[in-house]
Parts: sequence; structure tokens; C-alpha cells
Amino acid sequence: MFSFERSFPQIRRWVIYATINLFIVSVLGVALRYKATFAFSILDYKYLLNAHSHFAFSGWITTALFAALLYILTASGVRLSPVYRYQFWLNQISSFGMLVSFTCQGYGTVSIIFSSLSVLFSYWFAIRYLYESRKASWPPLVRRCVQMALLFLVLSSAGPYLLAYSMSHHVGSISFYYNAIYLYLHFQYNGWFTFGVMALFFWSVYGKSTSRRGTSGSETPTRGTSGSESSASPSPGSAFVWLMGIACIPAYCLSLLWTDPPAWVRGAGAFAVVLQVAALIALLVSLVRNHGQWSGPMSTTVRNIWSLALAAFTIKLTLQALSVIPRLGNLAFSHRSVIIAYLHLVVLGFVTFMVLGFFISQGLLAVRVGTGRTGLLLFIAGVFLNELLLLLQSLLQFSSIVWGSAGYYLLGAALIMSAGALSVSGAQLRRIR
Repeated sequence: MFSFERSFPQIRRWVIYATINLFIVSVLGVALRYKATFAFSILDYKYLLNAHSHFAFSGWITTALFAALLYILTASGVRLSPVYRYQFWLNQISSFGMLVSFTCQGYGTVSIIFSSLSVLFSYWFAIRYLYESRKASWPPLVRRCVQMALLFLVLSSAGPYLLAYSMSHHVGSISFYYNAIYLYLHFQYNGWFTFGVMALFFWSVYGKSTSRRGTSGSETPTRGTSGSESSASPSPGSAFVWLMGIACIPAYCLSLLWTDPPAWVRGAGAFAVVLQVAALIALLVSLVRNHGQWSGPMSTTVRNIWSLALAAFTIKLTLQALSVIPRLGNLAFSHRSVIIAYLHLVVLGFVTFMVLGFFISQGLLAVRVGTGRTGLLLFIAGVFLNELLLLLQSLLQFSSIVWGSAGYYLLGAALIMSAGALSVSGAQLRRIR
């Protein structure tokens, strides 16, 4: 078992590895944009797209959440078991295995094997973490978020199982194929990722302690306070978690609207939207009511990043609500640029910004000066530019206008993001001891 003092350097190294994986994800994004704009016959676009998405989920976000969740566990007084080292490397082996195999063959025997290893990791981690987190001195709000996150991490594995069964037995239609993918995406995006980063946010704001040490060249670690949301009494924060948790399963129906489903599917989707809107209102009330707690003790960098992330989360829920309207939903599903803009809004604008803000606030990521700060600004600028370009492309497509040079500008945005990710990860390498 390892104490916080012994665990901190190890977790910091894992965070650095996660940022390197973020850079690899950005390189894959550049390759996709380049291939979509210029002739590049070496790599198959669909295979590369599969590699990009799977490595983004497993190599970047899951690795980052793994390290962050272990951080709040050990910082809350729980000694970490050496078994987490084996879990970390299992996740890395499966992530890089999927990166290579999906790039070379798409969905095939080898990629399915590494995907299965990733699922095995998720089960192992969820069970072990839930068991050890019983000893953590967390506010109920944080504990519920962690439990929800791990529940939906496990549920998301149903998607790959259905997909593998469909491909191996040659059953199901094209709709079944895509709906199995959407099942996985839904519980990852709206379950594991969302509740995972909100657990980190609530712990930073309402937890009793967040960090026991700082590091040279990093933002000053913040200390959470025991506020109104950390009590066991009902609160807007608790309402947010419960409403989002209840909404998560029927919200999958929103991903099925493109198939022109029966009325009950639309009804379930509409019900989920109502719950999500109520959850968003509860979250905003909580943030306003406890504004001094979540904004006062934070550095300007963290406060700005988290503000951007929460704005992206608000836009995400608004877009999901609008998709219930048949005309708007059909319009969105029929334009690929809209779907890509939405996915990047969630993964980059919400989840990645939340994770980076947490790492900076706890001294796990150094971006206060020099290359790290420049890289962070470049990365944020690239995300903004990418979203604006995709929005403009979508609006032009709605008007039946073809923007022939869009690919060049989107490639430029991808290069800016990649340069930013390289600078951020490169600035951390000197901290590996």
C-alpha cells in the first residue's frame, strides 16, 4: 500500500503519459484532416478514424480519469494498492494495441482482442476502485458521481459486445451496427466521462482537501472547503447528479432518432431531455449559490478553463434537447459536420478542459509559464477555431452551399491543437524522475 506522499510522483508520471497520449490523439486528428483534404493512399480513412476515436477514449480520457480518480482517493486518506500499476499498464497495452490494430485492419480479430482487454480493464478498475473508495472521506455528492461514472463505464461495454456479435455472426442491419456503436459512445460520453469529470469538479470545490503538496512551475494546488453541497441534506448539486443519472439510460433513445423509431422511443428521449434540462438548472443554481467556493480559491487559469468547460456542457445539453424536435434532429443527423462538431464539443470543450483544469489545480500539470502556458493557449485556441469552422461549415450546408476550402482551414485548426498538445506534454517531460 502506498501513502499520498509516495503515490503523488507515480500519479504525476501517469498524468504526463496521459498528456503524451493526448498529443498522439491530436496527431491522428491531423492525419484525418490531411487525408480528407489531400490524396493520401497509405492509410484507410475509416480505419484511421476508428483508431483515433478508440485511442482518444482509452489512451487519453480513460487514462486521465484513472490517474485523477486515484489522486482524489489517495488525497482523501486511502493508501493505494500496487494493483493499480498493473491496471495502468493493462490500459496502456490495450490502448496502443487498438491504436495500431485499428489503423491497420479496422474492426478485425486483433483489434477486437485489444478492445476486449480494454473492457477487462474497465471491469477490474471499477470493482477495485468501488471497493477501496468506501474508505474515502468524500462528500456524498462526490461519492454518487464516482459511483455513477463507474456504473456507466461498465454498461458502455455492451456496445462492443453487440458489435462483435453482429460482425462475427453476420447478423443485424446497418442500423444495428451503428446503434451498437452509439450505445458505446452514449454511455462513455454521457456516463463515464460526464460523471467522472463532475466528480473531480465537485471534489475540488466541496471536498475537505484536495492536495497536500505543490510542484515547481505548477499552479498552486487548491483546497476544497466543506460547504453546503458537501452535506447529506438535499441540495441542487445532489439533484443534478440524480437527475442526470436517471436521464442517462433513456437518453440513449436520442441516439436512435435517426432511424425514424416508434413513438415510445421519441417519448423516452423527450423524457430524458426534460430531466437533463432540470439537471442543468440545478447545476447552475448550485454554481451561483456557491460561487465563492468554486471560483474564489482557484487560480485564474483554472477558473477560466472550467468556465469554458461548463459553457460547453450547457451547449451540449441544449443541443441534445433540440434534437427531440424532428425537423432539427433530422437536419443534424443528416450533416456529418454537425455530428463531428458535437462530438468534439463534448470530448474537447467539456471533458478535456475539465480534466486539464483539475490537473492544473492540483499541481499535476505545469502550465503557469513558458512552453506549457503557450501550449495550453494554443490548444484552447485550436479547439475554439475547430468548433467555429465546423459551425460555419454546417450553416453553409444547411443552405446547400458547398465550402470547398473548408478542409484546409480545418487542417490548420488541427495543426494548432496538435502544436498546443505537443507543447503542453513536452513541458511536463522534465518532471519525470
